[in-house]
Amino acid sequence: MSSPVLLDPGPYTTPEQVRQVNPAIQEDENLSMSIFSAHALVWNAIVAKGCGANYSAGQLALIEAWLAAHFHQVQTGIITSESAGGASQSFSIVQEAYLMNTLFGQQAMLLDTNGCLATLMAEIDEAKQGKKRKKVSLTWLGVSCPRRR
Repeated sequence: MSSPVLLDPGPYTTPEQVRQVNPAIQEDENLSMSIFSAHALVWNAIVAKGCGANYSAGQLALIEAWLAAHFHQVQTGIITSESAGGASQSFSIVQEAYLMNTLFGQQAMLLDTNGCLATLMAEIDEAKQGKKRKKVSLTWLGVSCPRRR
């Protein structure tokens, strides 16, 4: 017996919701790629894996909006310093930080109460380091201790 095939409904969030998450995003900025990227992550890491089976569409939309804001900021750059006189800006990105790179990614992980995104980040780290997950089991062969009062 095979499991039912899930049909991807498309993005759960809208450009307006992403702008609510990050009011610095201008009205004329195209958020399509950020939203599609966020949706791909929500769909593949949360919905299709069944990790977020108890999540409502509203919760998925929230996670997706924060992820879209994260992807937008990563794409446009994270400003680390600004100057006024010489008009300069510095941008930075930490390659290995993934969703922890921005406050938006961190919020998305916080809203993902089942830890689906955190699990994905850990799996990516392990794969990059060439490690495989190890299962540990414990078997107790002794006698149960009497409970103390």
